[in-house]
Amino acid sequence: MENKYTQVEFSEGLFELSPETLQELAGSKYMNADLVPTSATERTWSTYNIGMLWVGMVICITGFSYAAALIALGMAPIIALINVLIGNLIILIPMQLNSHAGTRYGIPFPVFSRITFGRIGAHLPSLTRAIVAAGWCAVQCWVGGAAFSSIISVFSSSWDTEGTGRFIGFGLFLVVTLILGLRGSEGIKWIEAIGSPVLIILCVGLLVWIVALGNDYGVSVADMFLAGNNEEALAANGGMAYVFMAGITSNIAVWATLALNIPDFSRYAKSQKAQFRGQLYAMPTSVMALVIIGAMFAKVTEVAYGKAEFDPTVVLLHLDSKIVVFVVSIGVIIGTLTTNMAANVVAPANGFANLAPKKVSYKVGIIITCILCVVYRPWWMYGDAGAFMFSWLGTCGTILGPVAAILVADYFVVKKKRINVKALYDEKDDTYEYNNGWNARAIAAWVLGFIVPMLGKFGIGGTVTMWLDANSYIVGFIIAFILYIVFMKSEKKSYISEEQFAEMTEKKYA
Repeated sequence: MENKYTQVEFSEGLFELSPETLQELAGSKYMNADLVPTSATERTWSTYNIGMLWVGMVICITGFSYAAALIALGMAPIIALINVLIGNLIILIPMQLNSHAGTRYGIPFPVFSRITFGRIGAHLPSLTRAIVAAGWCAVQCWVGGAAFSSIISVFSSSWDTEGTGRFIGFGLFLVVTLILGLRGSEGIKWIEAIGSPVLIILCVGLLVWIVALGNDYGVSVADMFLAGNNEEALAANGGMAYVFMAGITSNIAVWATLALNIPDFSRYAKSQKAQFRGQLYAMPTSVMALVIIGAMFAKVTEVAYGKAEFDPTVVLLHLDSKIVVFVVSIGVIIGTLTTNMAANVVAPANGFANLAPKKVSYKVGIIITCILCVVYRPWWMYGDAGAFMFSWLGTCGTILGPVAAILVADYFVVKKKRINVKALYDEKDDTYEYNNGWNARAIAAWVLGFIVPMLGKFGIGGTVTMWLDANSYIVGFIIAFILYIVFMKSEKKSYISEEQFAEMTEKKYA
């Protein structure tokens, strides 16, 4: 008698494909080793493992900038820190929600997207995530380039560290990134092994430098935190209310990409409780530890040098010892490469390669990513606090917010968390085929979700769209969430009823 079950509930609320189903799908063009759902034995990550993953992802050079950039725009340190905390707590909501499917069914983000956007349409959120990650790669290369430029200045007193030298440093860092990326996992493995400890040492070193510089100028740690707003700077950037709201959107946007592809990690969690607690405990606390140092850095540089800096690599310009400059620069390069290779090089390369696997290889994806690093012009993106917070991060939030909303709305409201996992891989099953592989309803909700707040970036619509733009992630999320649910009212094929779900699921736990 043929086994009617395609998936197994091995623990309450946790499912895996049955061995027979996996064997049946082995030859499917929609299945490969990277996309196969995790089995019960592979779901071993505890709260601690998830938490340490977050610590590793949070600690990076640009992580100091989120509060520091707001202070550079005129905001008081305490208010800036509150702003960062609010933004990170808000983005935790869609992140936790989208984590659920990964843990429940063991599926990665590209497969999760098929449920909502269709088998071909799923490339759209993956490509969007890849393009944004390439932008982050550009920013990290610009940061790492400052360290390369500083190393050259150690050996040449006439070197233009911040001018032409910074661009040459950027080029050198980009070349190293390209070489390591083309070498694949072997090129990344050795740098990952030492990167996190180096970053922690740099954090401690920066903190010591901040306190020492503060003492030299009569500024205590308490003074750094209790300083008030710079009203003139706030007025020049749109006023306190605008900077505060746009700051929240920017801090939400920092993790907007991960709020989409978080199933890539949550699929290894041993339970929903483990992934939920791991993220809740580690993400906000790690971020706040870093931005507190960044806030202190911004205030002490404002007192010492007359300008609140948000880029920590500025420290390299103020170190007297050439030996210290050299050692710190090497640390910055290693630490930045660690973050960049793991988060911003491999992901977009795989995303580009996934579009046409037979024509675009992983190595070609690496090359495309590095070319985009130049196209993005990171010297502009990370050149000043306004461009970094409003133009770069704000735009990321505008575009990615509606995608997260659509995924959440579809999984929880439309599909009721009931998924036919086999159908996501089965070439003969059209459950999630929609219209020739595209769910036009999802695409329409996405476009309508970001187009309205996006008008504010181009000055269209006056004050109304300007404020919508300042709150673009939340506005776009709400618009797309509602529209998608309305648009999907008439779509029934992809909906799995309780009876259908029970028929395909074998329960194997006490």
